[in-house]
Amino acid sequence: MRRIAAPGIPANFPPPIGNCRGLSLVELMVALTIGLILLAGVTTLLINSSNTRRELDRSTRQLENARYAQLVIGEDIAHAGYYGQYYEVPAPGEAGFPAGLVDPCSTTPATIQSTLSLPLQGYNDPATSPITGCLAAANHRAGTDILVVRRAETKTTAMGSVTVGEIYLQSNGIGMILAAGTATPASVFTLKKKDATTEADIRKFVTHIYFVSPCNVPASGSNCNGTTDDGGRSIPTLKRIELTASGGSATFATVPIAEGVENLQFDYGLDNVGTADGSPDAFAAAPSSTTDWNNVMAVRVNVLARNTEPTPGYTDTKSYTLGSVSVAADNAPYKRHVYSRLVRAVNPGSRREQ
Repeated sequence: MRRIAAPGIPANFPPPIGNCRGLSLVELMVALTIGLILLAGVTTLLINSSNTRRELDRSTRQLENARYAQLVIGEDIAHAGYYGQYYEVPAPGEAGFPAGLVDPCSTTPATIQSTLSLPLQGYNDPATSPITGCLAAANHRAGTDILVVRRAETKTTAMGSVTVGEIYLQSNGIGMILAAGTATPASVFTLKKKDATTEADIRKFVTHIYFVSPCNVPASGSNCNGTTDDGGRSIPTLKRIELTASGGSATFATVPIAEGVENLQFDYGLDNVGTADGSPDAFAAAPSSTTDWNNVMAVRVNVLARNTEPTPGYTDTKSYTLGSVSVAADNAPYKRHVYSRLVRAVNPGSRREQ
C-alpha cells in the first residue's frame, strides 16, 4: 500500500517509531531553573575569584611600595656621613661644628659645609612644613616625620664632567673642598692625592630630604590639594627632595619614591656621650640638640603603607603603632600595614670605633 505524505513532509520521510514525545512544560521549567542556578553559582565563583585577585594585587603593590620605600631610605641612611677620604669632621666643641640645626634647603656651599657634622637631621611630627624654602606646606602630610640625609656620592666625577652649579666635594686624607662646579673646575678643585700630582677624587654632594606628601601628581600646579589630585583620588606618596643644579645654579628637585606611603616615623639611636663607642645606647623620636644629632648612630624607619585603591565594603577602624607613635585609621576603605626596619649609620659609627 502506498503511503501518502502529509503536506510539507517528504514522501520518503521515515514514519515515527514507538511512542516518541518531547519535554513537558514542567520539565522544561525545572531544567531552566537548574541551569540558572548553576549559571549563578559559576558567575558568583568568577566574581569572587576576580575580587580576590584584585585584592591580592592591591596588597602586593602595597608590600612592594613599602619595602621599596624602606630600601631607598635605608641605603641612604647607611651611607650618611660618607665624605670620600675626608674623615675628621668637626665634633661638638670644635671649630666648624654648627651652633644649631642648619636649614637643609640652603644651596650655599659654605652653609652646606657647616652641616658635615650632622649627616642626619630630622623633624618630628610637624603639623606643617618647617622647611618651606624647598618643601611647601601643602606638599607635606601633617604629623609625619621629615628626614634629611647628607653625604657624598660613592662614585667619583671626572674633572671634565663637572656640571656648572652642581655642588661637589673633593677630598683627600688631610682636607676637603666643597664648592659649586664652574666652567673651569680645575681652578676650584685643587686638592691632590699622595703623589702630589694626581687630582683628588671629586664626588657630587648629596642632600636628600624624605617626607610624605598628600599626593603623587597634583591636580594642577606643583602643590597638592589633598582631594582631587592623582586623577581624582589623592594618593599619599613618599617623596624625596634632591640637591641638584638647573640653569647653572644649585637648586632642589622633588622626586616621587613610592605611592601609598601614608605615614613615616623615625626613632633615632643615640650613642651615649660618655661611652662614644659608635653603638646606640637609647632611642629618641626627637633629638633635642645638635650634639644629640651628632650622636645618631642608627635609625629605626617606621612606614605605614596603605593600598592605593579602596576595598569595597571594607572600613579600617584599627590603630597602628609606628615606633613611639600610635596612629588611628580614618575609617576609610583602605587596607594598611606597618613596616619597620632598623638601619645603622655606618660612617658616623665607624669613626667612633677606633
